[in-house]
Amino acid sequence: MSAWQITRKDLLLLLKDRRAVVLLLILPLLFISIVGMSTGQFLTRDDNSQKFRILVVDQNSSDLSQQLIQELKRNREFSVTTGDSAADADDKLQRGDASMMITIGADFENRAEQLRISEVFNSDSGMLAGGPEALDVKLETRPAAIGIGRLLEGVIFSKMIKVVAPVAARKNPVTRTWVEDTPSDQEPKPAAVSSVEKYIPQPSAVYSWIVPGFTVMFAFFVISVMARSFISERENGTLRRLLLSPISQTSVLAGKTIPFFLTSVIQCLLLFGCGRVLFGMSWGPAPIYLIPVILCTSLAATSLGLLLATMVHTDQQVSSYGTTLILVLSSMSGCFFPRDLFPQTMKQISLFTPHGWALKAFDAVLSQATVDLTTVATCCGMLVLFAVVFFATGSWRFRVAS
Repeated sequence: MSAWQITRKDLLLLLKDRRAVVLLLILPLLFISIVGMSTGQFLTRDDNSQKFRILVVDQNSSDLSQQLIQELKRNREFSVTTGDSAADADDKLQRGDASMMITIGADFENRAEQLRISEVFNSDSGMLAGGPEALDVKLETRPAAIGIGRLLEGVIFSKMIKVVAPVAARKNPVTRTWVEDTPSDQEPKPAAVSSVEKYIPQPSAVYSWIVPGFTVMFAFFVISVMARSFISERENGTLRRLLLSPISQTSVLAGKTIPFFLTSVIQCLLLFGCGRVLFGMSWGPAPIYLIPVILCTSLAATSLGLLLATMVHTDQQVSSYGTTLILVLSSMSGCFFPRDLFPQTMKQISLFTPHGWALKAFDAVLSQATVDLTTVATCCGMLVLFAVVFFATGSWRFRVAS
């Protein structure tokens, strides 16, 4: 009962603290709304903004080069623009108005005519081993987009092979009849065509790491608010009066922690709700498993908040220690950048943080065809372990300081 009374008091104080409400609830919602607007998913929705913009400079001007352009336009994830000069297209690429620039050289059709059917089905040797440039096609991306550029190069090269394969097949007496008897819209796709297309990240899938990443980051913002609450009570003398009253220290700490735990849970639920409304993100095949992950993440966050509260003595220390702790743990765990793109060593390092385990659990729920219950249970167990260590250490420091 004593713990509940302290919880009730702190909840009322928290609701009256406008700065805390803004930090924990309004700021995350505002932040995630801005992300939604910048990605064209909220208020500024634009289907073209979700596509990879490709500029094509056709210096060959042949039927074959036009077939390649039409093949690129059939890809629903591409927004293909033609007609610019090489200088204009390069200028747009450098300004960031396009994801890639494709220059179809004047010798494209001639080189396609020199291609043999054996080289199509075994692109590791022969002419096609030289990549797109072997067919006088140049692909350029900005240095800042080199990662996605390599994936796009694989997709575009596969489109090129699909277009030039019938040209090579018609010169071979064995495959000529096969090509002529096949409808143009059902032409066989050669084995050399890369399967990398399926690995191009779909714009809608990006939010499956944006929303969990920011949710975990903001869940740990509660540590600064908790620390300020302890400092305020210490300066006002109410914390000493609580310790002198017939209430156990465990009840005092539980009563001070529960309000922020509830606030963190509500915050996470609101952010996932906004993710669904603003981004149209999926909650996975079994959204019910989001609940234990959210509860365990909030438990670890509030326990860390208790530990921080026992380590700081001024508001300036809260700002410096709390902000540094939040940013460092968020950046090294994958809140700002997908863990899937981390080097293997960095992935292991990220698991030294509760954030890393929380993100791994959210990924197991949101990004899999079926929920990996083993991974979810393991991650939740590790989050609880972090919470126990943080709470026990914080309790010990609180007892010593008292």
